[in-house]
Amino acid sequence: MVRFFTTPPRPYPYILINARNPDFSFLHSALEVIIDSGIEMFRNPNVKDYPKDWEKRLVNLYYRVKTQTKGMVWLVVPDYPDDYHPRNLWISESYTNIERTLDNVLYYTAKYPSINWLIPIQGHNKKPDSVIRSIMLYKEHGILDRYDYFAVANLCVEPDTEIIHQTVKIAKNKLLDKKLHVFGLKLSALRKIYHMIDSFDSTAWTRPVNNRVVNYGKRYSAKNKQERVRFFEEWLRRFEAITKTMNSNIEDFIR
Repeated sequence: MVRFFTTPPRPYPYILINARNPDFSFLHSALEVIIDSGIEMFRNPNVKDYPKDWEKRLVNLYYRVKTQTKGMVWLVVPDYPDDYHPRNLWISESYTNIERTLDNVLYYTAKYPSINWLIPIQGHNKKPDSVIRSIMLYKEHGILDRYDYFAVANLCVEPDTEIIHQTVKIAKNKLLDKKLHVFGLKLSALRKIYHMIDSFDSTAWTRPVNNRVVNYGKRYSAKNKQERVRFFEEWLRRFEAITKTMNSNIEDFIR
């Protein structure tokens, strides 16, 4: 079963916590929680690194969440994207967002070995093969031997479903015995990669997915609690329909 993580408007088992603006609602209902690294701060091209207090903030947030849920809690190692503003976070041609992410992974996992880390796989914008370098660096430094849950992290704003498919396929082929998450996955790409992943996250349900959830033909984002619940339920219906179809196809293939 592919698990969908999000920040929900009602009790839900798989919860995504935004480190910049954490919402602690419904943690009592969670089976699993992923705390993101706050990576969306890099949407601002002037931001080149995490704030100095970010390490303390993330660690404190992790332990606070653990006190409010009996479910498994995962914390994403702070990583550096290339898809918001390509090359903006590169220090040089040899020290790109991939190497910067590796350094964070080595630092955080060594300093806080008791935390359940979700390890981000970074890459270069619109270059599926680039995730191979990230994975090989993790292999070289022993991260693949120590961790079982990895996340493709360079597709959050990627609109091309073929690039998404190729990137995830490459990552999965290198990580056949690992659990694989995809950050920011769009439903339009889920059918192509469903059989390769264990989980994904999205908050795209806050925007209408079809005309059944809008009034008088107007398309808008959810503005209040009632609309958030309505949009969420409609999005889940689409997700569950895809899930049902894909599971049926897999069962037919096995038979």
